[in-house]
Amino acid sequence: MTVHFNSLRDIKEFVSLVTLQSFDVHVNDGNHCVNARSFMEMCTLDFKKPLQVQAGSAENEAAFALVAHRFIA
Repeated sequence: MTVHFNSLRDIKEFVSLVTLQSFDVHVNDGNHCVNARSFMEMCTLDFKKPLQVQAGSAENEAAFALVAHRFIA
C-alpha cells in the first residue's frame, strides 16, 4: 500500500499505530527501507516520493490498512 503524510504530526501518529501491531512494518521510499516503529528513521525518508508500506504478508497489510486508512494515498 502507498501512504502519504502532510505533517510531522501525521508521521508521529503513523508510528504510534505501527507500534500497536504485532508484526513488523517497514516503509520504503524507493531508495531505502526503514523500520516504521522508529520516528527518527521515518524522518529520513523522501516524502516527495510515494512511500510503500510492507508488513510481511497480505493479511498483515490488510489488517494494518484498516487502522491506518487515513494515510493511504
